[in-house]
Amino acid sequence: MQLMAQLRTFWPQVRQALKAGHTLRLIHKRLNMAGVPISYKVLVVYRGRIERGEKRQSGPTVPVTPPTRVPGSTLPAFDPLVNLRAQEQKKVGWQYPSGPPDESKLC
Repeated sequence: MQLMAQLRTFWPQVRQALKAGHTLRLIHKRLNMAGVPISYKVLVVYRGRIERGEKRQSGPTVPVTPPTRVPGSTLPAFDPLVNLRAQEQKKVGWQYPSGPPDESKLC
């Protein structure tokens, strides 16, 4: 039997032990004593894989509903620079004059 399959058979007990406050180091020692020859580093990696797989299988808890549209209304055009344009309109202060410099004002 492969290592991941062996760990999956013990996973309900491992999860209970983690919830009870046991450390992963202690669980690692107990798995080795039970005949699952797994290194601590591999156990950490496999734990992450199993937990990510469980999260993926559980799916989102809140159902996602699309926004409702009023019939006959149109969506505004997508403008990725809308924030930049709004900030440029809010700018107050000195603006660099266009054209060549006034030589009478130079030192």
